[in-house]
Amino acid sequence: MNTIMIMMKIFTYVPCVVAIGVVIYVYGFKRRKFKNRKDAGAFFPFFFENDCLVLNTGLPTPIPFVNIDHIELHYNQWELDHQLSYRLWVWVVTKNGKTRKIYYKGYGTGKYPYPVDMKAVLEEKGLRVELHM
Repeated sequence: MNTIMIMMKIFTYVPCVVAIGVVIYVYGFKRRKFKNRKDAGAFFPFFFENDCLVLNTGLPTPIPFVNIDHIELHYNQWELDHQLSYRLWVWVVTKNGKTRKIYYKGYGTGKYPYPVDMKAVLEEKGLRVELHM
């Protein structure tokens, strides 16, 4: 009976310790190397660092500007007009044809709160942006 209880505890606690270790690794070490991550915060789907567009996800993904063909911002205009929040998909299409997609829950309180503001910021960096409603 004791052996079974010990095995049950091992199978319960080991996966928890592994999961906690992964979270510490991602948020403690991988995100720390980006200096501008605080500028983006939780209210912006991307930020800029070293001539790269960094997708602001759990594990930040840098994409160099030279590799980006265009960026598509997919949203619903009705949500922008009638709700306090909106859903936005950011698609980064690279020159080799691959697409990185991230989801963003937008609010009117962020640094660049609306898709039109995001488009202006991206175009200042020389990137081609398409808005899809």
